[in-house]
Amino acid sequence: MTSFAVTASEAWENDGMRLSPLLDGIFAVVVAGTDAAAAASVAIGLARVQGETRRVAVADLVGESGPLEALLTGDDPHGIADSFLYGVSLNKIARPMRDVRNVFLMPSGTESVAHEAVYANDRWRRLAAGFQQVGALLVVVAVPGTPGFAELCTYLGALLPVGDTAFPAPLGVPILAPPPPPAASPPPPPQRESAARARAAAADNAESRNRKLIVLLLALGGVAVALGALLPQIRDRLPAPILALITGRSRDTTSIVVPASIDSVQLKARHDSITADSLVHATPDSTRGIGADSARAAALPIAPPLAVANPADSAIASHYAVYFATANTLAAALPDARVRALQAVAVSPVSDSGEQWFRVTVGALSTRAGADALLSRLRADRLVGAGSILSVPFAIRLDSGLVISTVRARTVAYTKRGITAYALQQANGSATMYTGAFETPQQATTLADSLKVIGITPVLVYRTGRAF
Repeated sequence: MTSFAVTASEAWENDGMRLSPLLDGIFAVVVAGTDAAAAASVAIGLARVQGETRRVAVADLVGESGPLEALLTGDDPHGIADSFLYGVSLNKIARPMRDVRNVFLMPSGTESVAHEAVYANDRWRRLAAGFQQVGALLVVVAVPGTPGFAELCTYLGALLPVGDTAFPAPLGVPILAPPPPPAASPPPPPQRESAARARAAAADNAESRNRKLIVLLLALGGVAVALGALLPQIRDRLPAPILALITGRSRDTTSIVVPASIDSVQLKARHDSITADSLVHATPDSTRGIGADSARAAALPIAPPLAVANPADSAIASHYAVYFATANTLAAALPDARVRALQAVAVSPVSDSGEQWFRVTVGALSTRAGADALLSRLRADRLVGAGSILSVPFAIRLDSGLVISTVRARTVAYTKRGITAYALQQANGSATMYTGAFETPQQATTLADSLKVIGITPVLVYRTGRAF
C-alpha cells in the first residue's frame, strides 16, 4: 500500500479550501500571517474554491511568494510594484493561475512591495469597490507589521489571519475567523440489565399496539366501502343547502399573491460602473488578464483652484465621509435607490492620472469616530462591502440659510438640472445646500467649471453642519 505525505504547503492550502465559505458575500480580503508562505497557500486554497462560482484575483504583497510564483503562467516580470509605482497596466500584470479557471494572480513585480507606497496606496480602495460592484473577489496576501498594513486592511474591509502566531489587527476591520469546533458529545451512559429489560418490554408493547391498529384499520376500511356503495342514495336524500355546502368549491388559493421577500441587499452591478482598476471585464477565455484598460483621456488643462470662501470654518468642518465607489461615467456613479436615500450622498468628479472619474461618498461627520460608526452601520446593512473613511472637508455651496421644510423641493429642483445636491443643518437651525465633497480645493475645479456652464456661480467652502 502506497502512502502519500502531505507537505506543509498542501496542508495550508487544504485549510484555505476548508475556510472558503467564510468569504461568501465578501468581495475583498487581506490574508496575512507571520508565516508568509502559509498565508499564500491559504489564499490559493480560498481562490480555488471561490473561483468555482466567481472571478477571483490574488495579489502578492509578500514579495515573490514561493507558493504564488509556482502557479504563475507566462514570464512577464511586471507586477503590483510596477503598476502602483510606474503605471504599468493591471491588465498586463494579471495572469491566469496555472490549471485553474477563473482565478488570476498578480505577482509582486520587479521591485519591493513591502513599503507604505504600495500597502497604503489609495488605489486599493477603488479596486475593492470595483470587485464589489460585479460580485468578484480580491484576495491580497500581505505581511502584518509592514508600513501601511493597517490602511490596506481598512481599504479592503476584511482580514483573515493565518497561523498560530498572533499579531495586532487594525481597529475597526472585521476579522474573519473559523467557527469553533463543535463540543464533543458526552459518552452514552453504561447500559444496565434493568434498562435492557425495560427496552425489551417496550418493544413487546409496541408490537401489540401495531397488531391492534391493523385490526382497527381493516374494520374502518370495511365501513368506508359500505358507505361508498350507499353514497349516491344518501346524497339524493340530503336537503339542497346542505348538499351545496358539502359540494361547493373552496377558494382558489392560486389567486392569492404573496409579495416576494427581498433576499439580497447587494448593490446592482452596472456594466459601465466598473472602475479602471476593477479587473473584472475579461471573459473566461482571457489569457492576458482580467481587466480591460480604459483609454487614456486627454490631460485637462490645470486651472487655478477656487478660493475658499469661509477659511475661518476649517476647525468646525464636517471633514469625514464614507467612500462608497468610483465610476467612469456620471450615470453609473449615481447610486442605487437605497444609497440615494442615505444622508449627504455626494457625487464628485475627480481626476486620476489624467482620467476623469466620479466618486461617491456618503455622510458628513465632524469626527473620525462618527465616520467609523457610520461605516459600521453601512457594512451591517450590507450597503458597502469594504468601504473606508475619507477626509473631504471641501464642497461647493449652492444655497445657504434655507428653511428645513424647503430642502426637499430644492433638492428635487437641482436634480432636474443634473446636480446631485445634499443639505446639512447648521447650528442656527437653517440648512445649507452643497454638491460634491473634495479632499483639496484643486479637486473641485472640474465640478465648478461645469456649474458655470449652466449658469451657477460656484462657491467653494469648508462644508459645515450635520446630516438630518
